[in-house]
Amino acid sequence: MVTEKAPVAVIIPTYNRGRAVISVVERVLACDPLPAEIWVHIDRSDGLLERDLKERFPGVRVLTSADRLGPGGGRHRCLMACESAFAASFDDDSYPVDSDFFLRVEKLFVERPQAAVFEARIWQRDENPRTRDDSVVAVPDYVGCGHAIRLEAYRQVRGYLPRPIAFRMEESDVSLQLNAAGWKIYQTGQLRVFHDSDLSHRESAEVTSATITNVALYAFLHYPLIGLGWGIAQVLNIVIWHLRRGKIRGICSGLIRIPIECYRNRRYRKPIKWELLKSFIHFRRTVEIS
Repeated sequence: MVTEKAPVAVIIPTYNRGRAVISVVERVLACDPLPAEIWVHIDRSDGLLERDLKERFPGVRVLTSADRLGPGGGRHRCLMACESAFAASFDDDSYPVDSDFFLRVEKLFVERPQAAVFEARIWQRDENPRTRDDSVVAVPDYVGCGHAIRLEAYRQVRGYLPRPIAFRMEESDVSLQLNAAGWKIYQTGQLRVFHDSDLSHRESAEVTSATITNVALYAFLHYPLIGLGWGIAQVLNIVIWHLRRGKIRGICSGLIRIPIECYRNRRYRKPIKWELLKSFIHFRRTVEIS
């Protein structure tokens, strides 16, 4: 039995989830080896979950925010606070499937010093479990609810922005930053994560609105002037996508908020070189992941 802890921090952002987070921590603590640190970030904390976590798991470190920073904002605070070389990120409803998860994380990063992120194989409720194998495949981006990240790489870039609802922004934003900085992102069959969700929470008008705004903000932050037309086309595409699915509520508010959010985040605008950006977008269109 492995008793030494792996040099991996666990980070879990949460908002209004209570018991679900406790279940995730229990799953993490069932692994062998254990992670070196566990961090939970609670948005709009009322103190109750924080108290429960500290009573049940004295070693878990808790960060709180009076505002709703969103999953990215919570992850960013945890990533800037933890002391390990690597971090594994889960949502408050996702967790590692295999007991040696953190041992594999350390091994993967040691073997590939150019790797910034390893995305796990992830499946949701009512989907068949993914198989485990030794595959490691280069991918353009990753999923927030099940990945491991190298702290050295993350701290070289701006990182996550606090977005209360971060769909179409969170991981795409950081992925492009890491690619532009010369780091690599991989998906691997050595890491598996179960996401205990049916994704029904994505159907609200609030999510539709935020998604449209986020697509525009992503383009504003990263695209050079020559590529802004491409960004406008992407906004139109996401609007059409929602219309075709009958998701009309939220579209107007999402469009209205675009100039507001771009102005609010204008200091973060850092255009990517056009050729690099085209290469990244092409990579996202063509890659196939399992």
